[in-house]
Amino acid sequence: MSFSNTQDEQPRRRARNSPRRTRISKEPEERRQEIIETALTLFSEKGYENTTIQDISDRMNVSPGLFYRYFKSKTEIFAATSEYYAMKAVEQLKVPTSQDTPALEKLSLFIQQIFEYVMKHKEFEANYHEETEIRASRLDHVANEMAEVMIPIIEQGIAENVFHCKDVQRTTKFLVFGLIHTFHDDLPGIDTEDYIILFRDFMREVFSNILKIENWG
Repeated sequence: MSFSNTQDEQPRRRARNSPRRTRISKEPEERRQEIIETALTLFSEKGYENTTIQDISDRMNVSPGLFYRYFKSKTEIFAATSEYYAMKAVEQLKVPTSQDTPALEKLSLFIQQIFEYVMKHKEFEANYHEETEIRASRLDHVANEMAEVMIPIIEQGIAENVFHCKDVQRTTKFLVFGLIHTFHDDLPGIDTEDYIILFRDFMREVFSNILKIENWG
């Protein structure tokens, strides 16, 4: 006849008022992506400085220890989140339009899509200036992708005689890289929404002047 330790047989009790955590097994890449998307949401809602690792863990209903299996610090998750944010921003610009859609209408849609995406994530945008190295690499990546989207639009506008420039490639890169970096260099930590609205109008003015656009209603 065998005897067992009664204490070992009893289930371990949770501390009073401690939350229940239902652990759901997920593939590592799926879990990593979940952390990135959750962090993006919280950075957008609360800002970078006001978001903690504990906040991200609580939103996911997991322990902070799981977070550190994938990211060493908040700076590292901000870098990964910035990369994901840049990818989603570029996707936002690739809205399918008809071949019959005039170039000027496509350009207006292009600017509007940028405006809506940035406005939706204005708190996250406002924190790019806090991580200079991250900002530079991510913004250059976004600028390159945006230029690829815009080049066919400008070429179409030239063919339609509504845009006017001699070197499409350089003009496009000059516009995109200049505007993106200027936007983030001057982006304030407060009154961000007003700044974004004013910058949208500034973008239209710059495009109009450089591409010699007339009657852009």
